[in-house]
Amino acid sequence: MKNPVILTSPQDVHRHVFELWRSAPLRASHADGGFIHDIVEQFASLPRLFCDSTDDRLERAHFCSWWGVTMNRTYDNPAIEDLYRLHEMFHAAFMPYFPGIGFDAFHRKMEDNELKASVCSEIRVYFELPQLREIAFPHPIYADRFLTDPAMQTLWRKNRPVAIETLQEARRDVMFSKPEHEMDLTERWVRRFALQNRQWSTCWYDRYLEIESHMFDFQIRALQGDRSSAIKAHADWIEAQASDDPDDHIPYRQEAALFANIYWSNRRRYEAEFAAATKTG
Repeated sequence: MKNPVILTSPQDVHRHVFELWRSAPLRASHADGGFIHDIVEQFASLPRLFCDSTDDRLERAHFCSWWGVTMNRTYDNPAIEDLYRLHEMFHAAFMPYFPGIGFDAFHRKMEDNELKASVCSEIRVYFELPQLREIAFPHPIYADRFLTDPAMQTLWRKNRPVAIETLQEARRDVMFSKPEHEMDLTERWVRRFALQNRQWSTCWYDRYLEIESHMFDFQIRALQGDRSSAIKAHADWIEAQASDDPDDHIPYRQEAALFANIYWSNRRRYEAEFAAATKTG
């Protein structure tokens, strides 16, 4: 990690995030107090730290949002870059921390957070901001099956909280319950990435409690009103972890390296299968 940006007040966080948005729908929703503004408002309940990566191979899947760092990432398509940022901010904004949590409960907690972040940035966002769908992806995506479903559109218009819960349970069903022989290619990869999450948790087996304890203390200190000293202590803690890596300044480099091979191996398989499906389709 490099080029850290420390944001102390909620206003600092809002201003910084607003300047990061590159697509008109997300900028407008933030400026107008809409869906995006509400997500950022929750994200800004704590001071925040942004940074750039020093080794994309190791840091792309390092999930630093869990331990209080939001990693910048660029994409050619502004909408896709914004969806990445929305996904990571949702992770951080709604992440609970529990000192002493058992490993299985920890994995379930992280699994639930991933589920909700994915539904927000991969499905719900298109219901909230319909104009985004056209500029995000030129090909069919998982969300389209819900966007074109008249029953789901009715539920969205008439009972939005239940619609959101329904979208989450639909994805949870694919992740854990739906028989694989009934799945299409997109659903199979939703399942496979869920299995990848278990591998990620295992990589952190020896140190996850350290993160949970620190982040809980940081959270409570900031919420009690001492935001300035809370983010300073947090930034010092992150720097101490990064300083253990003299080569690339990556906090928790060992865990990053453990998971990187799994992540990139799955990524290659995913891209190859979807490329083949596109050719045959």
